[in-house]
Amino acid sequence: MTPNLSSQESGTPSLFVRFVRREVAQIRRLRHPRSVLQSFITGYLISSNHLPESLVFVCVKMAGFVVDGPCGLCGAQIGTANLQIGSGSWVNRGLCIEGAGSVSIGSGVMIGPQVLILTSTHEKVVGGRLDREPSYLPVRIGDNCWIGARAMILPGVTISDDVTVAAGAVVAADIGPDGVYGGVPARRIG
Repeated sequence: MTPNLSSQESGTPSLFVRFVRREVAQIRRLRHPRSVLQSFITGYLISSNHLPESLVFVCVKMAGFVVDGPCGLCGAQIGTANLQIGSGSWVNRGLCIEGAGSVSIGSGVMIGPQVLILTSTHEKVVGGRLDREPSYLPVRIGDNCWIGARAMILPGVTISDDVTVAAGAVVAADIGPDGVYGGVPARRIG
């Protein structure tokens, strides 16, 4: 039995055919074989939640990310090719790194579930409108930090060493060393 590749009534492609066409078009836009491998690993293997941690670590290393040891990343969505994670750090399920900017996570960092790290932004152009092409700003998280569940870190932010970011906080500006930060936007609360 062959699958129904188009709708008999309307002649439009089925959901499966549209999915395959979209994925093939995305792969064609990639320029290097390493980009294809990285896209497959981050888009399907890591984000699937079905791989054991030891295999996720191998996949992450194969994708070319700089990771010093097993660090979680199950169910992660990684949009950047420039990711570094230090030794002893742990990322809980559902981390989302958006954009192509570099992300550096120090040693001994704990990141809670469903944390969002953004690296893309849109600059204002002449006339006050936003440029349609994104620009990317690096994000750096220092050593021994704890980022609470569903926190959001905006583009270009540096979080210094020994900082705790409360769950649900939005980090919109650089944070100095040591302390507890929370709220929208995040400010020192302890």
